[in-house]
Amino acid sequence: MTPWSILAALLSGALLAVSRDTGQFGWLVLAAPVPLLVVALRAPRARHVAGLAFVAGVMAEAGPMWFYGRILPVIYGLAIIQAIVFMLTVLFMRALYRRFPAAVAVLGFAVMTAAQEYLRSLVSPNGSFFALGYALVEVVPLLQTAALAGIAGLTFLAAVIPAGLALLCVQPRDARAALAWSMPVLAAFVYGFWQLAQPSGPSVRIALLSDDRHAGRVFHHPDAGPEIAAAFARQVAATAADKPAAIVVPEKILAAGTVLLPPAGSVVVAGLDGPAPQGGRLNIAALYRPDAPVDTYLKKRMVPGLEAEYVPGTAELVTRIDGLPAGIAICKDMDFAQDVRLYGRRGVGLMLVPAWDFDRDAYLHGRMAIVRGVENGFALARSASQGLMTLSDAHGRIVAERRTTHAPGMLVGDLPTGRGGTVYSRIGDAFAQVMVAAWLALLALLAWRWRRVQANPARRM
Repeated sequence: MTPWSILAALLSGALLAVSRDTGQFGWLVLAAPVPLLVVALRAPRARHVAGLAFVAGVMAEAGPMWFYGRILPVIYGLAIIQAIVFMLTVLFMRALYRRFPAAVAVLGFAVMTAAQEYLRSLVSPNGSFFALGYALVEVVPLLQTAALAGIAGLTFLAAVIPAGLALLCVQPRDARAALAWSMPVLAAFVYGFWQLAQPSGPSVRIALLSDDRHAGRVFHHPDAGPEIAAAFARQVAATAADKPAAIVVPEKILAAGTVLLPPAGSVVVAGLDGPAPQGGRLNIAALYRPDAPVDTYLKKRMVPGLEAEYVPGTAELVTRIDGLPAGIAICKDMDFAQDVRLYGRRGVGLMLVPAWDFDRDAYLHGRMAIVRGVENGFALARSASQGLMTLSDAHGRIVAERRTTHAPGMLVGDLPTGRGGTVYSRIGDAFAQVMVAAWLALLALLAWRWRRVQANPARRM
């Protein structure tokens, strides 16, 4: 283990830490693993590579540990698991490189990365939360791949590009290997720019409201419910001058049973919190319309540990805004692609999402919801306590955004709606499932080659 190899691992770990929080430096993920992968391909000893990759993998999880460690200590254990998986993926690429053409190694790294993320998302209470592909949310042309292949497609791109660049450093004259990774990337860029040139649906004026002073108060101080309701009633009334078609109020900020009167021509979607009749609690998105009964949506996916007492919902809620189909979900629901895809299949072109973040993760969690919009062809109106108020179109472009504060806040904008439904909405996680099949095939091929070498020692020479 040389000083260069240690420095390379630390550099990759630091760049991954900066990029993996899907902040404004998310594009760095396309280069971050390159120094480590160059070392992995050249190093004579696998155990040294394993140690370096594990260190870099732990560093890569610095963002989630910083965001959630003080609230959810289990995040530290999850970070270690993530680091182990990253280490195994690097070793997998190295093993393929030493036994097969270099192109197989490059694709193998991306295939395993996408496959294991998909399998984990099927059983994780956090859905696709840790997916590498979220880092590409600011690389808007590549982001459009989500409309075809979902988050797995973004993860594949986020892994195959640095793997290809690393191989280019090691074998700059291997044309087949260069084509193996550059052609899919080029195709993704061409599709992305074409998709961005497509017209959006009609624009809808949206108002997002917030006031972090009231975040969580109705849970800890139920007697504050009327005061909070009155404060947001004043905010709702103040939007009348802007004539919004829809108004979104954050998650769990009002007491269950609160009634808000929307201005003429508007609807209000507000987050409510209260006890359930059969025990436990309910996390509700209430839909208020003029001269119509209140419709309610129950949050389906809860934050592990923090929302254990909440009763999950099982159904979607679709309404119409200015004659266009619009769906309603709450915060963590947007972490689960398979759930949100149900809205895409119903042709929803706009999603209204009350949310509540953890302040430090405002950018991270908000951008994850944007990916769901690209996957399913809908614009997003998301208002999060202790986070961001965000309006984004169906291509993931930010139309308007504002940080919430401990004061009444309002963000009003004309949001181009989506057309509703995409290839991904129709075929689901087919690409991710192909990645799983390809990974298993490569594992079997690698095991077969290893057995052949063991049976014939002369092949080791």
